[in-house]
This record gives sequence, C-alpha cells and structure tokens, in this order.
Amino acid sequence: MKFKILSYCLVFAVLLTNKSIYAQETITFSGKVIVAESEIPVELATVVLKEVHKWSVTNNNGEFTIENVQAGDYILYVSCLGYKTIEQKITLRSGIKNFQISMEVETQGLNEVTVIAEESRVNGTSSTIKKDALRHLQPSSFADILELLPGGVTVKNKMTSMQLISLREPLEANDYDYDYNTSFGTAFVIDGHTLSNDAELQNITDGNGSYIANRNTTGKGIDMRLISTDNIESVEIVRGIPSVKYGDLTSGLVNIKRSYKAKPFYARIKSDPGSKLFSVGKGIDLNDDSRLNMDLDFLDYKADARNPKVNYSRITGSIRFEYKKEAKNSITFHSNFDYTGSFDESKTDPEIDVQESVYDSKYNKIVFGSSLNISNNTSSWFKNLDVLVNASYTQNEKNLTEPVAGNRTPVYTNREEGEFYGTYLPGSYMGHLKLDGKPVYISSDISSYLVAKTFNLNHNILLGANWNYSKNFGDGEVYDETRPLYAGVGRPRASKDIPSMQKIAVYFEDKIVLPISLHTIIFKGGVRANRALNVNSAYKISDKFYFDPRINLNWKLPEINIWNQDVNLEFIGGYGMHSKFPGLSHLYPDVQYFDKVQLTYYSQNENLRQVHYKTKIVDPVNYELDPIRNEKFELGLNIRLGKIRAYLNAYREELKNGYKNLSRVAVMDYKLYDISSGPQPKDINEPPTVDMFEFEDKKDFMFYNQNINGAKETKQGFEYQIDFGQIKALKSRISLNGAWMKAKYDLSQPTYKRPQKYIDVGLYPYVGLYNWDLGKEYEQFNTNFRADTHIKEFGLIFSTSIQCMWYYKNKRNPHNGMPDSYMDKSGNFFKYDESDTTDPVLRFLYDEPSSNEFDTKRTPIGIDINLTVSKEIGEYMKLSFYVNSILDYHPSYTTEDGLHVRRISNPYFGMELNINL
Repeated sequence: MKFKILSYCLVFAVLLTNKSIYAQETITFSGKVIVAESEIPVELATVVLKEVHKWSVTNNNGEFTIENVQAGDYILYVSCLGYKTIEQKITLRSGIKNFQISMEVETQGLNEVTVIAEESRVNGTSSTIKKDALRHLQPSSFADILELLPGGVTVKNKMTSMQLISLREPLEANDYDYDYNTSFGTAFVIDGHTLSNDAELQNITDGNGSYIANRNTTGKGIDMRLISTDNIESVEIVRGIPSVKYGDLTSGLVNIKRSYKAKPFYARIKSDPGSKLFSVGKGIDLNDDSRLNMDLDFLDYKADARNPKVNYSRITGSIRFEYKKEAKNSITFHSNFDYTGSFDESKTDPEIDVQESVYDSKYNKIVFGSSLNISNNTSSWFKNLDVLVNASYTQNEKNLTEPVAGNRTPVYTNREEGEFYGTYLPGSYMGHLKLDGKPVYISSDISSYLVAKTFNLNHNILLGANWNYSKNFGDGEVYDETRPLYAGVGRPRASKDIPSMQKIAVYFEDKIVLPISLHTIIFKGGVRANRALNVNSAYKISDKFYFDPRINLNWKLPEINIWNQDVNLEFIGGYGMHSKFPGLSHLYPDVQYFDKVQLTYYSQNENLRQVHYKTKIVDPVNYELDPIRNEKFELGLNIRLGKIRAYLNAYREELKNGYKNLSRVAVMDYKLYDISSGPQPKDINEPPTVDMFEFEDKKDFMFYNQNINGAKETKQGFEYQIDFGQIKALKSRISLNGAWMKAKYDLSQPTYKRPQKYIDVGLYPYVGLYNWDLGKEYEQFNTNFRADTHIKEFGLIFSTSIQCMWYYKNKRNPHNGMPDSYMDKSGNFFKYDESDTTDPVLRFLYDEPSSNEFDTKRTPIGIDINLTVSKEIGEYMKLSFYVNSILDYHPSYTTEDGLHVRRISNPYFGMELNINL
C-alpha cells in the first residue's frame, strides 16, 4: 500500500514537473560577436550555453542564434581562434535582442608591434606577415619576405636574375636546375585576383641563351622582383592545404592584401650597396563611404656599384578605390589600376670589351581589377555574394645583340620537309634578336556563403566558380632569318599564332564548428573541379574535369590549468590534392626543324659555292600531357602555455607527374655526297648540282626535348615556431622557428641519351633509354633565434636574429648506370642486360657509377647574426638600419674525398628613412 502511494506521488510529481516545464517561457537568444578594439564582426566564433549544451556559430557578420532557450541564469562560453575566450554568467529573459559580445584579440605583440611572422591554422598551415613586420624587415622585393617563414634564411638579393619562390625546399635545392614545379605551382593572389604567367612565351629556340635563361620565367612561375612590398597591408603564405576557393596550384598560396583605407602621406627611401629604392603613398577619405589610395615606387639595382653595365630597374604605381556602405545589405566595392615596369640591361663597354654585346629588357604591365561584396544581414541562410573581375596586359620585349661567327654555316629558311639548296652565312656579322611578348589575362570569380543547419550542426557553405583566359598577342622571335643570332637557327614563330587557353572551376566547401562539451572541433572540407577549355580534342586534358578534394581539421581541447598557467592544446590535420594546368609553353612548343647537310661545296670563288641539305620536321607536342598533381598530408600540434605559444607541424608532399623537359629521339635518313667524285672548281663556271656527285645513304639520330609528366618530387619535413612572448627581465620578445626539410627529385619517365663516342670513324650507332638521371636528394636542418625589443619611450625597435644552419646534406639518387633498353638507327629496340656492359660496343651505354658517386655530401654548421634597428625620430620620421652577417661562424671543413673547403661570409647592410605626414 505504501508502495502504491509512493508510486502515485512520483507520477504526480513528474506530471507536475512536466506541466511546469511546458508552461515555462522559452525564448530565442540572438546577438552579435565583435572585436572589442574595432567592432569588426567575429566570424566562426562558438557561443555555448553550458547548462543546456545548446550552441551556435557566428556567421560572416558575427551574428548567432540559439532557439528554444528557457529564461534563467546561464554560463555563457564564447571561443574563437585568435581571440581571448569569454566565460561569464548571464541572465536570459523575454525581450532580450541583439545581445552584443566583445572579444579581445589574442596577441603577444610588444606594445601592439609585431615584427615576426604569425603562424595560423585557419586556412591551412600558413604564416601571416603584417605591415609592421614588413617595414621592420626593410625588403627591396617580395623575395626578402621569405626569410620569416619556418626554415627561411637571409639571402643576398640578386636582382639581375629572376627570383622564383621556393616553399618547403632545402636551400641548396634552389640552385639545382632540375625543374621549376614548385615555383610554377605556387599561386600569387593580390586583393583576390590571381597572377598568372601561363601565356609567357619568351623562350628562344636554340643557342646558349645565357643572357635570357636566368631572366626568363616562361613555364617557371611568378618573378617576385615585380611585386612591390610598400603597399601591402598583410600577406599570408599558405604552405599547407588552402581552401578550395584557390586553385590552379600545387605547392602553396601567397595571398597579398593591400591597403584601401585612408592614411597619412608616407615616403620611404632605402639605400644599400646594390640598390636604391624610393616610394610614396597617400590614402584619402573622399566622403563617409569612399576612399582613394595611391602609391608609387622606384627601384634601381646594380650588380656591382663600380660596374654600371649590368643593372635592373623597376617602377610600380597603384590607384585603389573603396566604396563601403553599411545598411541592411552591406556593400563593399573595390577597384584598382596598377602599373608595373621593369628594365633589365646587360651591355659591354666598347672601351674595355672586345665584343659589343647588348641585352635589354623592357617590361610594362597594366592591371585593372574590381570586386563587389554584398553582405546580407536579414536572410537566415544567404549571407554574402562576392564577384571579382580582373584583366591585365603586358608588353614584354627583350632585345639581344651579339657578334656572330658564321663559320661557313648554311642558312636554313624553308618550312617544309624535303631537300633544298641553300647559301652560307658570312664569316662574321652582328646578330640581333627581339623577343616580343604581349600576354593578356582575364579572370573572374563569383562565390557565396550560405548557412544551413542539419542535426543541430551549423554549416557555413562556400559555393563558387571562376573562369580564366590566357593569350599572347606578341610577335614572338623577330630577327633576320638569313642572319640569325645563333648560327644554324631559323624559322621563328609568332606567339599570336598560338591559341588561347581558358580554364573554369567550380568549388564547394563546408565549415562546421562542433562543440562537444568544452572541446571544439572545426572541420573544413571541400572539393574543387577544374577543367581546361579551348583545347584541341586531341589533348588528353580536353573535356575532362580534374577533382581536388581538400580537408582541414582542428581539434581544440578544453583549457586546463598547470602551475597557475592556462594551457590550451589544439591538434591539426589535413589532406589535400592540388592541380596545376600546363601553360601555353607546355602545350604548344615550337616545331623542331632538323637540317642535315648532304653536300657542302665551298670554294674561294663565292660564285661557285654550293650547299645542299635535307630537312626533317618533328612536332614535339605532347597530347598526353596532364596537369601536375601534388598530394599533401599534414599533422600538427598547437600549444599555448600562458604567454608561450608553440606551433609544430609535420608534412609530406608527393608529386609524381611534374613537368620535365626530357630528351626524345627521331631517326633521320639522308644522303652524304662525296665531293671528290664530282667536278673540280676549275672545270665549272657555276655552282654544281647534286647529280654531279656520288652519294651514300646514311641514317642518324635527331634529338629534341619534349614536355612530359616526367618529374617526381617528394618533400617531407617538420616545421616549428615557438614564441615565448615578452620576457620582462630582457624587455624583449623572444621567439625561434625553423624546419627540418628533406626533398628528393627524380624521374618518373625515361629519357634518351647517346654516348659521346666514335665507332668506326662515325658517331655512336645506338641510343640508350634510361629510367634515371642525375637526380638528387637534399636535406637541411635550421633554427632561427630572434629577440625583438620595443622600447616605446625611445621609439626604438631593436632586433637580433641568429640563424643557425645545423647542416646541409645532399646525395645523388642511386642507379646501376645501365639503360633499360637501347635503339639502333633503324628504330629497333633491344633489351640491355648486365652482359652488355662488357660488350666492345654496347659497353659505352653503361655509365658506371664511381665508387663515391652516391656518397652523402655534408656541409657542417654555419651561423649568421643579423641586426636590425628602427628608431622613431620625432612624430613623423623613422630611421632604420640593418646589417646581415655582422658576425658569423662558418668553419672550414674537409670532404670525404679529401677536399678542403674554406667558407667566407661577407656582411651586407642597408638603411632606410620613413616619413609619415
């Protein structure tokens, strides 16, 4: 009986409780999260009511909504990467609307001045460098900035040769001319617009090309000399896995954002032993909604101040406009007009040089771009729309003049296969070559952020598409075909005859922030579909989509307290596929003309001279060319212990089908006429014809290069950065970064080689097909220690950098020295085995490795100490000074084969003056 009474009481209590619950008022808790200092909305902040485990994630405008919440007291927990976590008690009741939460930026800057690269994991593993760090670094070109990355070191500027980016590559590997897949596969984005050099066609067909090779970026990537650093507000260099919004890349992303806001007039004057730089700029408020920003800079560089014959100059100018209107639908419109000119020269002094050689390069580029952002503050699902359009035109002209020794070389001008009579070049003459390029690039991008909710998960969805157009309207190589710059070369091709290339891409990405108790998991995953247009159906890439899936994952653990210090741990991981389409130089190489002299009848009497030759044409177009694809894996850990922050990241990248210009072979048959069998000069009154001579049928190999997916690159390593924050005892911010890097370069496709041997008074009769070349493996480990002291009362920033390269290592990839097979002059292939290495003829195909060929070559420790000082002078001026390698330690060492190496490091210095009015 007591049990029944107790049961009835429990049922009544439950019913009463349920009734009170249903009767209790429920409300919708909504508001906005902003930055305390600037009131800028905070995106992707997590807002949690702990007691009921209900949560929301802020959208692009910092807004959040949590529905069906009972009125009462709660603990509000707000967190976001890069901001200080908020945990406070609040009371929710009916009528509360637009609850505003202010978050403070989490920074370790010394009095708001940050002069190091800040590591981030929001957009993949990346480093963000802001304008304070740029000004303190005193760069002359964008290449100087790379020393702030983990693994980066200070390198002396050489502005008379191209400066290509190198990400996650050991320093010595940059000097190894294996290929340019890393620089070609790094995307440069300025204000949302992607730079391109896919239509660059400044190659020459033959000759040594010594003046052009080190300055020509065709198929190699963006020349960083052309990028000014003075108008940059911030630059993010993504080494890891970027958003699918960014495509046509394999190695990384350089995302540059320039200033569009009003700012005082500024001037910068920099001088060092090699260069002089001057820049000015000003930002103007036109009205409450509009701003205009203008800047101009000029750089003059001489490789040797005592030798004005080799120099480089650059001038850049930019006008940028911003219109920004805050309303129900916020509108931001940006427009920019940019000019870049560079002037690269090498010439001889007729008073001291025997030969009069002149190299002159003029580069003029104009860019027009605009972007429109519409943010929707009323819709619950549609949040913003971004539209970008960009167009550029470049006039790139190179002129090279050199004395040429004709040396009785025939002149070849025909453009068909067959047998022809020709003439000879004069004994000597001045050759002139003009390379005329007029690349045009047009690009557009449209994207939108949407918000959706499934299973109590908020999805921040990015949808977008872009289109790119590349075409060169230049004349290409222009010269007198009867007086070519390189003897034996002719038949130039106009760049404007090459078709344009167009690319489209569509992309989808979803960002999910999942709070689980006090854990926060951020998942960002998406896929990008890429396709080439306006490509002949014979090409493999025609009418085919290439898909790039990418995933980044962040897991932030609950904050704990150890020894009265707040400790935060965050694990990161990522996987991504990245594709880069070939440029026009890869898809449309020049047709190869092979000319074989069959009869050369040279007489002192010019009227009796005769030359007869046969021409064979080979088209090296590779219709099987694929985009290069790089697969990346990352795993890392971020640690915050009080004011100490540590970023650790391990990575592996594998590119199996990089572009490589490999040797190919064709067999050509021809006739060799016997001069002794024909008439003597005294017996004829006009040039002889071939029917007057006996001949012998011959065959020979003709070698040419073809762009194929034949390069293999593997990169792996470990990057780290530790920021100890400000050490009060030293009044300095102490940090260190560095990396262990290992990169291997090899072949994934075979190549042809012919031994330089003569057999029976003739060239070697076989060609070997080798599945190896002189590829290398590089390894380095370095650490950069840095101390930055900001003494605010004296307006002084003092930085000391100790760069320790603990070691370099490199070694050749092992091989057995043998070809897989070989080919005779009839085009027949034969298997090559070990027994052929002792054959009297075939043994020459065996490139026997030396006993120490695969030994590891190691360079021991090297230390450089760099000093940078910036001093504010009054209210409007700042004077800066730097000395690189002011002290160094590079001990001499002896290699394994007994060679004694003595190393010398020369100091390099410069100074600059900044004026702000």
